[in-house]
Amino acid sequence: MASSGLIRWGAIGFMLGGVAWLVLGLSARFGYLQAIPGREDVVLFIVALLFTAAGLVGLHVLQRASYGLFGEASLYFTLVAIAGRILGAVVFLAGSTALERFSWPFTLSMLVGLVLYGVATLRARVLPLWYGPVLILAMPVSLPLSVYGTALFGLFLVVLGYGLWLHRGAATGQPSRVR
Repeated sequence: MASSGLIRWGAIGFMLGGVAWLVLGLSARFGYLQAIPGREDVVLFIVALLFTAAGLVGLHVLQRASYGLFGEASLYFTLVAIAGRILGAVVFLAGSTALERFSWPFTLSMLVGLVLYGVATLRARVLPLWYGPVLILAMPVSLPLSVYGTALFGLFLVVLGYGLWLHRGAATGQPSRVR
């Protein structure tokens, strides 16, 4: 697949992941999902993580030539943390109560990975200046806010996806408007 297609799918992944995080946070806040995680919200959590990973891959395709080893290492670190969170959710779905033991170390790793990847994005200077700080602040700002933070993280990802979508069009020379 052409790299512009992967960037487009990454932008869509960020936006769909953001919507999934937003739905997860709002539904938990307003009581649509149980206080104790059930199958529905854990599956939505897995979907949100998978779309978030797809968004990161699309972002990587756009800037991989500009951020070097630091950017690649922070991307892979973040993807491993996401995989760990997915593993924890799958273990929970299989009937184990060890979700919290699996989740927190990988959640903190994902936080660190996204901050580092945001720094790499700033250093790469491929995207607009605001993009890196949004990526850096998305998890540290939203994590302490519990379910409100889950929804806020979703909004951050929708913004990042839209920014990636707009830049993908600019990078391939497509006109912004048709006259």
